[in-house]
Amino acid sequence: MEKLQDLRALLIHEVMDVYSAEEQIIEALPMMIESATNPKLKKALEDHLKITKKQKQRLDKVQQLLKVGEDKKGTGKKGGLFGLFSSGQKCKGMSGIISEGNSIMKEDIDPEVLDAAIIASCQKVEHYEICSYGTLKAYAQELGLAQVVKLLDETLEEEYEADILLTDLAVFGGVNQEAETMGTSNRSQRNSAESRSTSRSEGRSVLPTGSSSRSSATPGRSSGSRTSANTKRSTSKTQTTPASKGKSSTKKTVSAKR
Repeated sequence: MEKLQDLRALLIHEVMDVYSAEEQIIEALPMMIESATNPKLKKALEDHLKITKKQKQRLDKVQQLLKVGEDKKGTGKKGGLFGLFSSGQKCKGMSGIISEGNSIMKEDIDPEVLDAAIIASCQKVEHYEICSYGTLKAYAQELGLAQVVKLLDETLEEEYEADILLTDLAVFGGVNQEAETMGTSNRSQRNSAESRSTSRSEGRSVLPTGSSSRSSATPGRSSGSRTSANTKRSTSKTQTTPASKGKSSTKKTVSAKR
């Protein structure tokens, strides 16, 4: 790898880095478009895919103006701090952002919530690009490359507009609100289902207790009745015995007098 010995060399490195980023965005956007359910969001992503392809074409012109060798064009070689002074085929920063976005789309997630997540992922992409193109523009201005500045500025303005549009969709276009409304509705349904489930569980647990009470009560009553009856019979016998003895004693006394 050639030594990055001046600002022009750094500019060329970072142009190739953002070129790789644009290629990855073009590849990733169709999946986001397919996953989005909000019509306005879907339309905004479709439009931005077309814009991104034009931005990539602008970078081709930038590389021509910078006289980037054919062996280096669009290779995605990286350099510098955050990747500078090392080489690679992809912009690792954009690769990480897109990977994170793809990951959230694979989650078990409600469609309305997914729309909000897609906007968040896209805005991370836009902020990365705003930073990248803003830096490239500043380098080009410092080097007095007016045509390069003009091309980069066109893309930078488009990225600002895309970010504002996404914010409008999320905050004022109802995407965030729909995600929260759906979340509230789901929580309410879950709470209702849990309440019904708890009630049924409690109803089932009461039956064995009542049954047990009846079972334990029955022997008690029977036993008590028998005990009471036995006591009465025993008492009756005890109470009649002295009377019998009294009659016998009386007869013996009369007989003796005779």
